[in-house]
Amino acid sequence: MPLSEDDQRRLDEIERGLQRDDPKFAAGQSLERLRLRRIVRAGGLSLIGLVLLVAGLVVTNATPAVGVLISVAGFLVMVGADAATIRRHRT
Repeated sequence: MPLSEDDQRRLDEIERGLQRDDPKFAAGQSLERLRLRRIVRAGGLSLIGLVLLVAGLVVTNATPAVGVLISVAGFLVMVGADAATIRRHRT
């Protein structure tokens, strides 16, 4: 639901006040930077999950139970990271 004109005006006033009072802090705050940080975090978690999955497959040769647990943990990390990313993009 879009903001009303009054709410948008108030938000713009707050933003201008922040930029006037603390320009260094205001420059570091942006939605694009936050989105990029979330995407990098999700990509890193997916990569860690993939490494765990492959490590579990390698360990399965020595001890099958431990290898399966590591592989399942890696898979769950990948699914969780992807689900969190998808959920955040929809809201």
